[in-house]
Amino acid sequence: MTTRREFIRNSAVLVGAAAIGKRTLLAWPGRAAAKSKVVSVAAGDMIVEAKYNPEAVGRAFEAGLKELTGEKKAAGAWSSLFSPNDVVGIKINCIGAPKVSTSLESVRAVIAGLKSAGVAENNMIIWDRSDRELARTGLTINKGTEGVRVKGASTKSEAILPWVEGYDKGAYISLEAGTLKRFKELVKRNFTENASYREIFNSVTWLWTLIQQGNADAQKYSQDIRRLYTDYNDREGIKRIADEVAGRFDDVVIEDEEKSFFSEIITREITKLVNIAVLKHNEDSGVTWATKNIALGMTTNKVRFHIDFCARAISEILSHPSLKDKMVLHIGEAAKISTVSVAGARLAYDNRIFFSRDPVAMDRIGLDILEAKRAEQGLESIRKEAGHVAACARRGVGTDELSRIDLREIKA
Repeated sequence: MTTRREFIRNSAVLVGAAAIGKRTLLAWPGRAAAKSKVVSVAAGDMIVEAKYNPEAVGRAFEAGLKELTGEKKAAGAWSSLFSPNDVVGIKINCIGAPKVSTSLESVRAVIAGLKSAGVAENNMIIWDRSDRELARTGLTINKGTEGVRVKGASTKSEAILPWVEGYDKGAYISLEAGTLKRFKELVKRNFTENASYREIFNSVTWLWTLIQQGNADAQKYSQDIRRLYTDYNDREGIKRIADEVAGRFDDVVIEDEEKSFFSEIITREITKLVNIAVLKHNEDSGVTWATKNIALGMTTNKVRFHIDFCARAISEILSHPSLKDKMVLHIGEAAKISTVSVAGARLAYDNRIFFSRDPVAMDRIGLDILEAKRAEQGLESIRKEAGHVAACARRGVGTDELSRIDLREIKA
């Protein structure tokens, strides 16, 4: 029996642990802190003729969900995470379709799992940034009141505008990077003389915003800015533009330029989120998997995030109250991996799908896999660019410490 003194002592331990910081995991005295579980399920027939095999995916989901939750049956595993009252967002990744994107086989497996937990079809929303991107995967757009809903966050391009329809003006992160206000401060320091391409390009993303908004004086730079978005070697080209626009737009005010708003699907429609991410390289974040698939898929005004390889933005987005408690299940496809930044241009094959409730832990494992696959292809390390993984851990989104990750590798 617990004595009054023991109860007071143990309560003090819990309160003290909570006060230390978000990364501290509560534990009773003498008991080790819980580890973040990441389940890897391998199947020799996962990829057949460069496509996911539905039968193997089904086996992987059943084995993976049972191992992750500790339930004996697949239906029980899904029911332990979702209830019939939930509205579930299924965030997929369409970039690179049809060569490499979230597989329809995984999407169907999630739908079947949610049905087994009693979630109604119309309370499921498969989504990504736009209807056009979703259609490229083979999905049919459905915004009706029957069947699984399939829709983009907006019909408007959101990457360089502070707000477009479909995004919630009450939920956002605020960063001065890439704003006209910040650019004016940098000009006073003559930063373009020694700044890198990345630093200069992202300092003038406000110019791209003005172009999109129809500012007449900004239009002359439209073609150059679009070209320089992918021409990473032309430092002199972007430096010339930065020098030219210095002082030219001092009387311009861009409303909400420092803000990146969140999709209303996240903030207003769903109660829980399933994240089906594809393991990929990206020069703007090193690794793209669980955390980036959500963060950059749900926000506006995000080209500017890349100045620090997305480290600050991704960690702030995933630790925001409107999202953090809704992330329930992360599914990582790693059987078909994009090893270079142009999605699908170069692939590596594996035979695994991953399952976790901790997106940071999954990304930490994925980073090692991507590094190994790139090394096999003679490509350089991208670990230093993947700082968003550690940044998310520091914000309490999850753990990136291998000693605190319980990696369970099973076969199906």
